Amino acid sequence: MEDWHNIIHDPNKDIYQKFDEQVDTFWRWSKTVKQEFEWETLYPNWELLNTIFNSLIDTTSYVDWDQRTINNLLFIIGRDNESELLIQKVAEYPKSILFLGKEGLSCSDADTKWQLAHYLTHAKSLQPETEEIILKYFEDQNEYVRRRALLALGILKSKYAEQCALESWRTGMKYQKLAALEVLNQMSSPHYLSLV
Repeated sequence: MEDWHNIIHDPNKDIYQKFDEQVDTFWRWSKTVKQEFEWETLYPNWELLNTIFNSLIDTTSYVDWDQRTINNLLFIIGRDNESELLIQKVAEYPKSILFLGKEGLSCSDADTKWQLAHYLTHAKSLQPETEEIILKYFEDQNEYVRRRALLALGILKSKYAEQCALESWRTGMKYQKLAALEVLNQMSSPHYLSLV
């Protein structure tokens, strides 16, 4: 615990250096474990990483993040896909989640993307841009990302939600159809009763 205190309060490093070092430490650790199931939850230093992550989000602005910080944020959010604590922290700041939502569109990690699609609902006040980004996630190649984006459109009561739900229904995929029904129900769509 003393080591953590020294890392967190090291006056010789700014919060960006501390964060980047912690993500690098996680990345090195990840190369030593079998990456299956919820392997990320086995990381022994999540508490330290969460503390530094939270400090970064609370004390900096997205306009000051360089590309390395952005990439590390996207990477580590994806690794925290079971507890979702990191993305929840970012979602406390609508402009920050909106910014990362845009950046995440070019990310290859589905575990990062589905969280961004879902938590963009916390940037509802920044419509219509929020809705436009979620629509792009709805076009993703990954089925789960598309499904979470559809559910997010339903949460926002988006004008595109019904159309996207019907499109998802037509895929014939079980979980896409379930999400479509949920959204149609949320929207009080007349299509809901005709499909159940």
